[in-house]
Amino acid sequence: MSAKKPWTSEQAGHALDRIAESIEAAKPSDIEDDLRSAGEDLDSVTALMKDASLAGIKNFRQQRLHRARQRHEENVSTIARRASRIAGSPKARREQFFAVLKANPSVQSALTLQYRDLNEITDADIETALDELDALGALGDPGNDE
Repeated sequence: MSAKKPWTSEQAGHALDRIAESIEAAKPSDIEDDLRSAGEDLDSVTALMKDASLAGIKNFRQQRLHRARQRHEENVSTIARRASRIAGSPKARREQFFAVLKANPSVQSALTLQYRDLNEITDADIETALDELDALGALGDPGNDE
């Protein structure tokens, strides 16, 4: 008993190309006759073919979306794994926040704070801003004046 070797990807691709060419060259009436003689329902086959084609088109169009989602998930995971460099107490966070603003005045405009009274900013706002700056890599170690 001899075992047949599996097809290589080239052989399979060649066979599929030949099948596709024979379908393309066939008359629609010949395909209908073949399907009827095999006991297939033409409407069901047509619906299946249409659904498969639309699914393939949708999948092709969404490839960039899937890659973007994957990169987003990787970035979120990287940010979540980072050790936080935000000070622990509200007073220390406020000092850290103002030290960052003093060291880099452009950060203030990037955070859209240029028209706010910074003395009135809440600890929650400061913590959020520090989180964002930390994710962007703009913070040093807590207590380290950069």
